[in-house]
Amino acid sequence: MAAKPGRYYSGQYSPLVGNSAAFYSNNELDQYDDHARKAYGVPAPPGDDHPLNQYGSQDRQQLTYDNLTSLKGPLPQRPYKAGWSRRRKCVVFGSAALLLVIIIAVVVGVVVSVAHKNQPFNFTLSNAQVTNQTAFSLGGATHNSPNNTADGVGVGADAYTYYQGVASNFPPASAWVSFEDMWNSNLQIFKTSCKSNNHGPNNSDQIIQDIMDAIQNRSSVSLVDHRFILAVILQESQGCPRAGSTTSASGVVNPGLMQSHNGTSYNSDHSADSILAMVQDGTQGTASGGDGLVQNLDMYGSPYSAARGYNSGYIPKSGDLSEAAGATACYVSDVANRLTGWVYAASKCPGGT
Repeated sequence: MAAKPGRYYSGQYSPLVGNSAAFYSNNELDQYDDHARKAYGVPAPPGDDHPLNQYGSQDRQQLTYDNLTSLKGPLPQRPYKAGWSRRRKCVVFGSAALLLVIIIAVVVGVVVSVAHKNQPFNFTLSNAQVTNQTAFSLGGATHNSPNNTADGVGVGADAYTYYQGVASNFPPASAWVSFEDMWNSNLQIFKTSCKSNNHGPNNSDQIIQDIMDAIQNRSSVSLVDHRFILAVILQESQGCPRAGSTTSASGVVNPGLMQSHNGTSYNSDHSADSILAMVQDGTQGTASGGDGLVQNLDMYGSPYSAARGYNSGYIPKSGDLSEAAGATACYVSDVANRLTGWVYAASKCPGGT
C-alpha cells in the first residue's frame, strides 16, 4: 500500500527559513497549521483523522513554503469605528464653548469701557465774579493776574498760631506768602495725601498740574485770589480729588477737592475736566445753588468770614469765627495759618484741625 501523503521533516529538524517565521520543531509547525485553519478558515485536509505518524503528529496536507507564506498576517480584529468618543467630544466642545464665552465677555467689557470714556463730560463754565469792593481791599479778591505767582512775602514760616474771635483778629493779606512758595511748600502733600488718607492712588504729576491749572483758570475768571483758593483746597481735601464725600443731616453731599455743596465728584475718565469742575464749584458755586467763595466774599467781604461761611453756611451772631456750633472750630484758624506758611508744624488749635 502506498504511503499516505504527509509532511516531510528532515532528520535534523532544520528550521524553515525565508520570509516566514522560523519553526524549530515539527510540533511547532503542526501547531501553526492548527492556528491557521482556525484563524483563516482553512479546511482540514483529507485524512485529518488519521492516527499519529512516526513523528508524533497526524498526517496532513503537505505545507510548502508558498502556501505557508499565504497564511501569514494578523489575526482578524474587532472592526474599528472611526470618530471621537463621547467623553472627548464633551471635553473639546465644552472647552470651545467656555473660550467663546470668555472672548465675548472681554469684547463686551472693552466696548462698554470705550463707550463710557467716549461719553462727554458735561458742565458749564461759570462767569461768577466777586463784586464786593471790601473783599478786594481785605485780600480775598484781587484784580492782579494769577500769572503773577511771586505775590506775597515769600515762603513765610512753617509755624502755627492759634487765631480766634472776630475777623480782625486774623492776619492781614499783606502777611500772606506768595502763591509760588505756598504751592511748592505743599507739593509733597499733593503727592501723598490720597493714599495716606485712604482715598485711593496718589495723584500723578498730571493730576497735580491739572489742579494748579484749574486754580489759575478759575481765579482769573472769578477774581478770587489764587492763594485763598489753594488754602481752602488744602483745608478741605489736602489736594486729593478722590477725597471722600461727606453728607449733611439735610442730605447735602460734599465731594471732591473743595467738598462743595452738592458739587462735582472726581471722574477718572475725564480727570482734567472733573478737576476744573470741582474747583469751579468751590470757587464760584454749584449748579444746585450751593455757595462758593465768590458768594461768601460778596456776602461778608473778609476772606476769613468768607471761609467760615463756606465751612458752616453762616457766621454766629457773636462774630466769633472759632465758635464750634455747626462748624469746624479750627477751620478759619487753619486757613489763616496756611496763608502765612504753615505746612507741617503741630497745630496749637484746641482740639486739633
